[in-house]
Amino acid sequence: MNVNGNSIDLVEVILIFSGVLIGICILAILFFAFVKNKDKNKELISKKVTVLEKPIQQGNIEWYVMECQNGDRIKLRSFQGNSLFISVGDKGIVSYRGQTIESFKRQ
Repeated sequence: MNVNGNSIDLVEVILIFSGVLIGICILAILFFAFVKNKDKNKELISKKVTVLEKPIQQGNIEWYVMECQNGDRIKLRSFQGNSLFISVGDKGIVSYRGQTIESFKRQ
């Protein structure tokens, strides 16, 4: 019976794969928390806007292109995809910090 000292058995492969997968999940969670919290220290801004476009949705993160009364366009995101319902063409007052929508009130 020959035993090769360099062979890797199935259990070791599964453990290594599981470790890498858990590491990737932890990094993804930390990145999401960093992105979500980086705007918390910025000033709260409120503007009257019209929603022009809802270009992409990534999981629970929704992006919006909005036009302000003065003609400026801004791209904002919402982490409240399940509770904040905004549609293209809506007009109202948006409150945001950095790029994150805090609230939207239709008019």
